[in-house]
Amino acid sequence: MEYLLSINFEQFVDELIFILGSYGFIIIIVFGIMHPLFENPLALLNLSLAFLLLGIPLGFLVVFLSNLVGILLLYLATTKFNTKSNDILFEKNISSKVLNWVNTTATWRHILVIGVPMIPTYPVKIAVPLSKVGFKKYMITLVGAYFFLYFGNSLIYFGVIGFLTNNLPSYVSFGLLLLFVVYIYFGRSFFKKNRIYE
Repeated sequence: MEYLLSINFEQFVDELIFILGSYGFIIIIVFGIMHPLFENPLALLNLSLAFLLLGIPLGFLVVFLSNLVGILLLYLATTKFNTKSNDILFEKNISSKVLNWVNTTATWRHILVIGVPMIPTYPVKIAVPLSKVGFKKYMITLVGAYFFLYFGNSLIYFGVIGFLTNNLPSYVSFGLLLLFVVYIYFGRSFFKKNRIYE
């Protein structure tokens, strides 16, 4: 079944490239800019199209540069929202606690969680600039997350995970990625609480 799905995906990509023709390059750039802004599930498809149309090095470069534009636009939009709304999110009890938590959580945790493929992490991605972490920390977080995303999507694209795990079913890999996200944020504190109770 999974073998058939992978064949269908490859046929779909081949047919899409044939249909797109010279517009494929533009679509790669548009999808790349859109991903940081809207969290569409097109990161793997966009990277695949970039590899097939432009080759691996140029494909990575075009996707990265277009993602970088989207990352900068997201920062501008969220900081403008904070300014126009007079920091309304910091005045609300729940949202201020969440944004303060995002601001004080270690950067590497956000990088890993935002960058995990197939997990919807848009709330965290948008909370990072809304929490006023500063431009430098924001860029380190988001650019690092996207490099981690490229690494994960490349493993999926080139089939390394399927080779290592002997075709692990997609729902199992999704569950493992979700557990990874939960562990990154809450694992140490959970284990410390258990030690206290012991």
